[in-house]
Amino acid sequence: MIFHLSAIALLTLFGAAGFWQAMHANVGPVFLLYLLPFLIALPLVPFLIFRLNNLENASYTLARDSLTLRWGLRLEVIPMNTVQWVRPASDLQGTLRLPRLRWPGAVLGTRRLPGGSTVIEFMASQTEGLLVVAAPGRLFAISPENPDAFLRTYQHFIELGSLLPPAPQSVHPTVVITRVWRSRPARFLTLGGALLSLGLLVWVSLLVPGLSEVSLGFLPDGTPHHPVPGIRLMLLPLLNGFSYVLNLFLGVAFFRREETQALAYLLWSAGIFVAVLFFAAVHFSVAV
Repeated sequence: MIFHLSAIALLTLFGAAGFWQAMHANVGPVFLLYLLPFLIALPLVPFLIFRLNNLENASYTLARDSLTLRWGLRLEVIPMNTVQWVRPASDLQGTLRLPRLRWPGAVLGTRRLPGGSTVIEFMASQTEGLLVVAAPGRLFAISPENPDAFLRTYQHFIELGSLLPPAPQSVHPTVVITRVWRSRPARFLTLGGALLSLGLLVWVSLLVPGLSEVSLGFLPDGTPHHPVPGIRLMLLPLLNGFSYVLNLFLGVAFFRREETQALAYLLWSAGIFVAVLFFAAVHFSVAV
């Protein structure tokens, strides 16, 4: 969590500083150079916030009848009587290949075991102390805080025996996205925000070639700010795009639970509201 929060803070400061400098730079390579940090932060910050939310909602739950693995939108419920074994990753033959793209708090993805076609899915926060869970036709790599205690508890439940094993359940992020798409209000809000953001980008792109200068904002006495090159008007749809992507990711994360779906609708509604505000900002900037 410290890694994610630090990365989010640094990228946000990095992008905000670049955005601020771009607003005061002249048109040309310098403007694009200052804008680059913001373009880098634009997709990465919402993605890291989404991954942080997944990490906060990650858990491994051992019970007498089942083993439940949860990682954000990913959910796997394995009946205890179908768990074949749980053992340290170091006990596997050959070197366990880790996901190519990983960092502290996000060791996620799938890899094939050396010399075979078996796929192992990683749902872990670190590479040390990995345990491997074997279910019918599937392997999962997890990283409990105390692997030894996890193994002892698993062995204890195995000795007790399963009484009422639940039905196996496997939920992937695509299932949640499908649920979002099937919900008419969610589909309307997410598509509405996307179309407004795209429309704002297209509108500003058509306006910029005919603008030599533009005033972005007003002074306290109501007079327009000192005019700046018209290309800087492109900063408004970029800023709106960052807001939309952030609200979209967080909304999907909240939508998976019924008790937090209201927050998802609120975030997606905010995406539309913010886009409308940026439309008004562009209109007033061009009109002055």
